[in-house]
Amino acid sequence: MLSRAPNGAVRSLLLASAAAVLALASAGCADFHRGPAPLDGGTPGFTDAASTSPPAADLAFETSVYPILELRCEDCHAAGGEGGYTGFVLTGNARIDRAMVVALVTPGNPTDSLLLRKATGDQHTGGQPIAADSPEYQTISDWIAGLGP
Repeated sequence: MLSRAPNGAVRSLLLASAAAVLALASAGCADFHRGPAPLDGGTPGFTDAASTSPPAADLAFETSVYPILELRCEDCHAAGGEGGYTGFVLTGNARIDRAMVVALVTPGNPTDSLLLRKATGDQHTGGQPIAADSPEYQTISDWIAGLGP
């Protein structure tokens, strides 16, 4: 059918087809330069592929909040632990566990956050691992407040 079309029409059709193929190919490859997806399914704030350091809220979680959770919660809330059947199971890796922990907080509203309510013994069968007047509670509360609404 192309053999009956004028040469200019064939050339235009071929150029248009080539342009469409290149556009599709480049769109499909757009994310290859970013590398593999993070194990935690993505971390809010990591949108710039050139970024080499996590946002301040992530650093605060990794260096201040997560060590408290490991110390106070991991004995029970680890695979095989008494709380290992719940939705709150720590793996020992802050970057992987961050998404699970964030799901238990109300960003910008620490007092409404399930994480702090459970930690202070509210409907927590494991007692009160963190006292409401402790520096650990304040550290976690400050982190949640800093997440913003």
